[in-house]
Amino acid sequence: MTRRPLRSAACAAAFSALLAACSLPAGRLPWPDGDSPPAAPVRQARAEPAPQPDRARPAPRPRPAAPHTAAKAAPEHSPADRPAATPKLVGLSEAETVALLGPPSDQAEQAPGKVFTYRMSGCALAVHLFPDMDAGGYYALDYTADGDTPRDACLRRAAAAHRKAAAAGG
Repeated sequence: MTRRPLRSAACAAAFSALLAACSLPAGRLPWPDGDSPPAAPVRQARAEPAPQPDRARPAPRPRPAAPHTAAKAAPEHSPADRPAATPKLVGLSEAETVALLGPPSDQAEQAPGKVFTYRMSGCALAVHLFPDMDAGGYYALDYTADGDTPRDACLRRAAAAHRKAAAAGG
């Protein structure tokens, strides 16, 4: 039972030490030699120059007019020389694919989809159609080309061949 008074005395001493710390002025801690710590040097902020009132900006100088020439220089390539833009094929429905490229040379069922093949001189274009359960029907997911012709060039050739055949009425 002698422990209880000892414990009470220790608690009372700790409480009095804390209470004594509260009696110091705010922000000051007791130092072992009784002095307070040295004050940190105070830095003064630079005075910012007062903002100037908005000044109207000067109007931009007009640019000199381009000299008019009698004839414009001919383009390096005529529009007929430029390759046609590659048509959008991926995402088209089966009917839209046939409208763009015409009826396929060959059609094969490859579960779960179909492959339409368009044969031309120098390349064969294979259009891979897969079912879309939400929309219903088959849609072009990808296309590949056989031969030395890149796939986009082969696609352009197939579309152009169909346009030409449709224009000729056949």
